[in-house]
Formats: sequence, C-alpha cells, structure tokens
Amino acid sequence: MILIVIFNFIDAPVGWALIKLAKRMGSKDVTNWPSTVKLSSLVANPVGWLTGIFILMSVVWFSYADLGHGYIKNIAGQLPKKGQTVMSKFFAVEIHNLLLMIIAVIANVLGYLPFSKIDFTSGMARAAESFFLKYLLFMAISVIVLFFSTGLKSKNAATVIAILMGSKLLSLSYMLVNLGLQKIPFKFMKDFDISKYMPDSLIGETNPPLVRSLIVSACFIVILMNLTVSIFNKKDIT
Repeated sequence: MILIVIFNFIDAPVGWALIKLAKRMGSKDVTNWPSTVKLSSLVANPVGWLTGIFILMSVVWFSYADLGHGYIKNIAGQLPKKGQTVMSKFFAVEIHNLLLMIIAVIANVLGYLPFSKIDFTSGMARAAESFFLKYLLFMAISVIVLFFSTGLKSKNAATVIAILMGSKLLSLSYMLVNLGLQKIPFKFMKDFDISKYMPDSLIGETNPPLVRSLIVSACFIVILMNLTVSIFNKKDIT
C-alpha cells in the first residue's frame, strides 16, 4: 500500500519537474503544465500499469499465503467444503482492490494540489461509471490470478500472470492470436479482435464500453471462480 501511495503521489510532482527541466533546457515542444486538472480524469483512471502490478502482486502474496505456510490445513479443516476458503479470499480481494484503488486516486489528487487547481464538478458521473467498470475488470484479472495461485497452487505462474496483465504486456500475444484467428475461413473472424474481450485490455481504455465490460467481467469472475473452487475441492491439501 505504501508503494501505491508513493508512486501515485509523486506522479504530478515528477511530471511538473520534468516539464520545468525541459523548458530550462530550451525545448520548444513541451506543453505547459495544466493550471486545472479535472477530478473526473483522475477518478476515471485509478490504476496505471505500475499501480496495477503492485495491487495484483499483493493479491498473489495474500492468496498463496495460507498454502505457502501450511496453515490452510487448519482453516479448511473447520469448514464443510474446502472451496469456501477460496470464496473468502475472493471477498477479501474485493475489499482489498476497492480500498487500494480509492487510495491511489486520493494520493494522485494530493500530488496534484500544489501544482494545479482541482475541478471537482465536471464529468463526475461518467468518471464514477468508469471507476466502477475498471474495478470490475480488475476483479476479473484478480480472479485469473486466484485461479493460478489457489486453484493450481502455483505462485510462480500467478506472479507471471500478475505482471503480464498488470503491465498490459499480453496485448502482444493478443495480436498473434488475432493473426491466427483471421486465417480461419469464416467471414466474422476477419474483423475479430480478442483484446476487446480481455479484461486487461478493456481496463486500459479511458472509458471502457459499459455492456462489454460488464459481460466480460461477469464471465471471467463466474467461470473462473467456479473452476477454482471445483479444482480446490478435489485436491488434497498439503
């Protein structure tokens, strides 16, 4: 959490300092620092790639902690079904992600205050919608991480997925998948773009499409949570 606060707080001071430095060096292509920043723009984009990686890595560490330290045996032994521990992790991650996203926005706002006037009024309804959609999409990504860390009991795989999806590096693999799909002799495949249906791509958009974001989030969360719980119930706890 401390890293998220620091990196979001210093975003504005670093940007302001770089612009000042560039102007002193005589650069003519540098734009002026904005005198006013809309709160809506900060709320609508709560998770940058670095913040995203930090949040997802904390999900990895939290979700694998009971398995890694062995105290899952005591916890699961007190429940009718082992899979209930997976659901408890999901609910904890829900709260965890929401709090960290809110903290990231607050830190970002505080970072801008010394350098710009904050406009608290315009565009807040659309920004709140964007924040909510990105929260759901981030939960979808977190469930993918849970699947690897808890369902497959692989911290290493979960870490790789967290880094790739948090940094949006998987967009390169989506391009390759698209090239493969376009070779399928069906007309609708010609314009098909898998990235439009992946949560890590949608979360990178300034204003994610409402219906598609809801459907994608729901599908990933419902399918992968059920799959994770099912796998976890069948595996021996070691």
